Amino acid sequence: MYRDTTRRASDPMLALLLGCGLIGWLPFAMAAGDDAQVVHMTLGDYQFKPNEITLKAGQPVVLELQNVDRITPHNLTLKDEKGGLDIDVDVSGGDTVRVELTPEVPGNYTFYCNKKLLFMKSHRDHGMEGHLTVTP
Repeated sequence: MYRDTTRRASDPMLALLLGCGLIGWLPFAMAAGDDAQVVHMTLGDYQFKPNEITLKAGQPVVLELQNVDRITPHNLTLKDEKGGLDIDVDVSGGDTVRVELTPEVPGNYTFYCNKKLLFMKSHRDHGMEGHLTVTP
C-alpha cells in the first residue's frame, strides 16, 4: 500500500517554506510519522539517483521523488503483486512528490519510469530503472 502525499511548488505551505529559506525543514514538516524513514530520490536525465534502495520490511517509508528535469515528466512504477507493491506515481517536470509506503514482503524488486514519447524508446529502455531490496 502507498499513499501519495504530493506537494507541488504551487502549494501555499511549500511557497512559504521556500520564501523563508526553510526548505531544509521540509522533510520534518511533512513526515509520515516519527518512525518513518525518508528516502530522497531524484529523477532526471533518464536515471534515478539513487537507483539502489534497501528498506526494512514493516518500517514506514516516505519516498521523496524530485524531478530535476524542468520540462520532461517522469514517474516511478513499482508493481509486484507477490510483494504487495502497486505504485505508479507521476512527477511533472520540476515537481516533488512524496509517497508513503510500508513494504511488508522481503525480496528484490525493480522500479522504473514508464514514460515515452511517440515513436521513441521508453525512459526505461534508456536505462531509467533501479532496484529495491526489502530485508526482513
